Amino acid sequence: MSWLMDIAFALLGLALIFWAAPLSIRYNAWTTGLRERHPNINPPPTSEWRARNTKILTIMFRVVGICFVLRSVLTLLGRTKPH
Repeated sequence: MSWLMDIAFALLGLALIFWAAPLSIRYNAWTTGLRERHPNINPPPTSEWRARNTKILTIMFRVVGICFVLRSVLTLLGRTKPH
């Protein structure tokens, strides 16, 4: 049953790698909407900062995705068959 979780982690990692840019754009739009509704807490970002935030989040999503894939692959390769 644990191999199933490793495969799920690998698929999640691949999904994060593949959809990193759309996820970061949607997350950035969501947080900008929150910041526009509550400008007294944190003012909305400028268009320059929005682009920078999108790039940063894309990289972060891809790094997390790579970590998930590597974790699952290394775990699956390190398994031995029971005797």
